Amino acid sequence: MRSDPRYDARLLHDCRVPLRDGTAVSADVYLPRARGPHPTVYQWTPYESTRDRFVAWGVWFAQRGYAAVIQDVRGRYESGGEFTPYFRDGEDAFDSLDWAAAQPWCNGRIGTWGRSYGAIVQWQLAPLGHPSLVCMAPHVIMDDYFADCHYVGGAFQLALSLGAALIWTTSLSAVTLEPARELFLNQRTLRHLPLLDLDVESIGREVPFWREWLAHPTNDDYWRRIRHDVEGTSVPVFQQCGWYDAYAGATMRTFGRLDAPQRVLMGPWTHEEEVDRSLGDLDFGPEAERFVRDDELRWYDHWLRELDTGLLEEPPLSLFVMGAGEWRREHEWPLPGTEPTPWYLRRGGALALEPPGPGEPPDRYAYDPTDPVPTLGGNNSLLTMTRGSDVPVVPGPVDQRALEGRDDVLVYTGAELREDVEVTGPIEAVLYAASSARDTDWIVRLTDVHPDGRSIFLAEGIVRARYRAGDERTEPLEPGEVAEYRIRLYPTSNLFRRGHRIRVDVTSSSFPRFSRNLNTGEDVGTGTRIEVARQTVLHTAEYPSHVVLPVVPR
Repeated sequence: MRSDPRYDARLLHDCRVPLRDGTAVSADVYLPRARGPHPTVYQWTPYESTRDRFVAWGVWFAQRGYAAVIQDVRGRYESGGEFTPYFRDGEDAFDSLDWAAAQPWCNGRIGTWGRSYGAIVQWQLAPLGHPSLVCMAPHVIMDDYFADCHYVGGAFQLALSLGAALIWTTSLSAVTLEPARELFLNQRTLRHLPLLDLDVESIGREVPFWREWLAHPTNDDYWRRIRHDVEGTSVPVFQQCGWYDAYAGATMRTFGRLDAPQRVLMGPWTHEEEVDRSLGDLDFGPEAERFVRDDELRWYDHWLRELDTGLLEEPPLSLFVMGAGEWRREHEWPLPGTEPTPWYLRRGGALALEPPGPGEPPDRYAYDPTDPVPTLGGNNSLLTMTRGSDVPVVPGPVDQRALEGRDDVLVYTGAELREDVEVTGPIEAVLYAASSARDTDWIVRLTDVHPDGRSIFLAEGIVRARYRAGDERTEPLEPGEVAEYRIRLYPTSNLFRRGHRIRVDVTSSSFPRFSRNLNTGEDVGTGTRIEVARQTVLHTAEYPSHVVLPVVPR
């Protein structure tokens, strides 16, 4: 049973919503032309509530008997006040629900919805315990603003952070349309040093929160006080994300931490709202096509209308297995019976289940920050922000051979598989390496090599060497000294078919997704001096570099 589209919709435009400090923000309310009051779905956005996608969302839910509210967050578009990302969203959202619950069109049962920044608002609201909040649906978002968003593995996410700063101080269209190529997102701008001045370089004025991000290059109290209180959340939570989104890892970690009723839908998708069977260089088949709003409607019908949708009779995890073109329904993460299986880097570019012996020679390359490895596909949420760039960053399963031919990318390939191998779960790389530099980056990437030679991106991880002991402090390298790096890759679910090969790439840059490590150990925001790093990767009995894959028996 579910709500059908039985009603025409009507709009209450620019309703003024009072906040506790006297600021008034703007909300558009879409109502069914039917006698109320109605269950209500509420979302917040910094991206202009009158955009086509938001109007369509409001009408869709109103046609099904819901009041649907879309509000510009404080300081954006028609809302008053000053916009400062992250820090006031929870309290503002609480006040918004106070207002909504008192309206004649609301029956006091409210669910929330939102993607990306709209999900941030929900997580900031959740632990505050609003009495009208019944359920929420925060999609494609992090839980740790430092480690998942701005400093992944300690490496500053340049394109995402700069794109966000530009969008949140101008407008979405100013960054995503064609003129952005000349104004903001070009190689000249992205390569500018020091990074601290990129706000002035791109839009002509200082952006306080851009400078705050760069002023806090460790996971300190600035970041900890806005980290999501997952354990303090008691309302039911529905998360949707994609294996190629930047927040796939955060979504699955949140599933393990949350003690409330929940559901996770993880498909072969990216950060974009529209999902399809095709992405990058792959067609995942008809099972990958999904109208996620139908899943959301089941969620709200169950919790807000108390309809019998069968929702709680199903396993909470729905995971798409790439390569197999099918969905897994599971209760636990990691999956029961998972066999953590190390694949070792070996001499001659081999990747094997057998560990190396004592005498294998190391592999070497030079990393030059003036010629970084370009970002090509993968786990990122950059397409919206770089669509107008002279080098758009396209996420997803993209063939990596153009990068693997470079001298600064090491490639390790397994033998042709004699049987199917499913890899579903979190992935970790253990790398033993040395550098001539005081600081540098290490990136480990997992690909699926098809019989036709395509090396299709699956997952990657990065660590900035100074953070190898954790992200709350930094520790410079001793040049030439071997160090152990434990690198968390994004989780994935992929069936490596018989006849395919498993491949691991190792390199030191992915630009412009990550800022270039200048190899000097200078501050990320103010550093300008560049050095070439001489990199050495070891694979011996004493230093057995490897990647641990979560193999699931089939």
